[in-house]
Amino acid sequence: MTRLVFILTCALTILLFPAVLFAQEQDIENLQIGVETAGQLLADISVTHFEDADTWSANMPLDHGVILSMKRKGRPIEVPEIDPKDGTASEYVLGVKVAFTQRGYARFTLYPMKPIKIPGITKAVSVWVCGRSFKHRLFLHVLDYRGNPMVLDMGLLDFVGWKKLIIAIPSAIEQHNYHNTQWRGLSISGFSIETDPEESYGTYYVYLDELRAIADIYSEENRDEDDMEDGW
Repeated sequence: MTRLVFILTCALTILLFPAVLFAQEQDIENLQIGVETAGQLLADISVTHFEDADTWSANMPLDHGVILSMKRKGRPIEVPEIDPKDGTASEYVLGVKVAFTQRGYARFTLYPMKPIKIPGITKAVSVWVCGRSFKHRLFLHVLDYRGNPMVLDMGLLDFVGWKKLIIAIPSAIEQHNYHNTQWRGLSISGFSIETDPEESYGTYYVYLDELRAIADIYSEENRDEDDMEDGW
């Protein structure tokens, strides 16, 4: 009887787990950028082009290794040289170099001078990452509209060259206060990378570029011009 219950549990897990992943992928695929409905206006927003990559910082425990971050010249070939929406030239990326001092589970963080606010209600976030086929894992750090920290798994970095990683924002993350449209949305507080203990040795390089978001800015675009500003 116990064995039968175990087999049934495993079967349900196999059936349900891919459905969760598929639903998340469909959420991204079904987003229609620039389409306005009765209460929704989706926009493709540039969070940062990383042209200011030298203002980002990197940190990791000293007993695990030494980390260096800097602005490096380059870009993914699929990213336009000049953003057609804001006219920003794409010349630089955020480069990170890690020299491990011992093997094991480690995590290093990358963060801007202050959290970057995304207008509206964020539906999905994407970032271009240049990997070196290591089994390390990238996490996105965000703050909800109350300022509570959240960490989202963006997946493994087990690929070579540039790849666009995308994640749909779970509806469980609070982004809205119906009393005031100023108190809406997410803020990006940075990234972290969790290293695989079998591959946390030698020198590791990773590059990030073009952090973007798909957000519903309907309330922001339709806010009364004479509305008052709170927070004083």
